[in-house]
Amino acid sequence: MKSLLQRIGLPTLAAVAWLAAGCVTVDIGKDAGNELAQFRILDTAAATSPAAQPNGRQLVIAPQASPSIDDSFALAYSRAPNQRAAYQFATWSDRPSNRLGQLLVDRLSARRTFTSVTLAGRGVAGDLQLNLSVDDFLHDAATSPGTARVAVTAELIDRGTRRLVARQSFSATTPVAEANSAGAAAALSAASSRVLDQLAAWAEANANSAAPSPAR
Repeated sequence: MKSLLQRIGLPTLAAVAWLAAGCVTVDIGKDAGNELAQFRILDTAAATSPAAQPNGRQLVIAPQASPSIDDSFALAYSRAPNQRAAYQFATWSDRPSNRLGQLLVDRLSARRTFTSVTLAGRGVAGDLQLNLSVDDFLHDAATSPGTARVAVTAELIDRGTRRLVARQSFSATTPVAEANSAGAAAALSAASSRVLDQLAAWAEANANSAAPSPAR
């Protein structure tokens, strides 16, 4: 349990404590056994992505970390609107915003639409930047076994002119097969893949419509 508390961090612990004080039922967050399980978000549809026409643009993807429990190492769930709690014996291997950013890099790189696609901070130049933030990333357990809910917001920025090219929110839900952390993790990966479908198509469409930055 100590390692889980260290991973979640003080802001998230405060949120969980607040929820517990409100008498939120947390039975669904206690999987059988007491061994800590760590899950990784997977792109279950990456191999089926069709090829696209090259656009000659260089894209940098910049995940935007959020203080929300949804975008933390905790695997979040909810039993009521606007309430969150964390699975007691389960965590993510990566913060959802960072992992989704990397999966989007992998997805777009495989499609070869952009000349290059990299994460911010890798020292690689780009004329476009995609800021990616996580709004919802949780197991909605209001009814059992529940639903995986993923929602993100993306901003496409022209790095040369600092102009906002486009901004849009994307979301997807997937039924959870079993009301436990493993079922929630699998469904959240499936929902993430559907969001990545939307993000990839949106990024390519808006990059094609944006005028290339002037030569410097």
